[in-house]
Amino acid sequence: MDALDVLIAKVKWKQLLPIAFALAMAAVDVCMMFTAKFVHLGRLPYATGLALATGVYLLQPYLFIKAMNYETMSAMNLVWNLASNIVVTVSGVLVFQEPVHGLRWVAIAMSLFAIGLFAYTGASKQ
Repeated sequence: MDALDVLIAKVKWKQLLPIAFALAMAAVDVCMMFTAKFVHLGRLPYATGLALATGVYLLQPYLFIKAMNYETMSAMNLVWNLASNIVVTVSGVLVFQEPVHGLRWVAIAMSLFAIGLFAYTGASKQ
């Protein structure tokens, strides 16, 4: 049992934990993506950016393993991916003024389809 387990034990609404884990993993994705974007823009040296992105991304497996205590692998992966897609896209639009057009609208539609599929199947812990 680690510090995260102690914190989780105090949470009363356990059914919200998969969403909390997904948002935490999406935040890790945003840190990694921002680091990569800053390297691409020349604001951060490649070696520094690669080390930072890799270091931050080391948290992903830890969070994912913890999340599977509360939801199935497939459901957790879907919630994480959707949360990441939303958070990274909104960040790209708001922080880097990236436009949303063309193929990106197809990706947004696919995400909405995945949300519908997830809701329809009513995934439960196996």
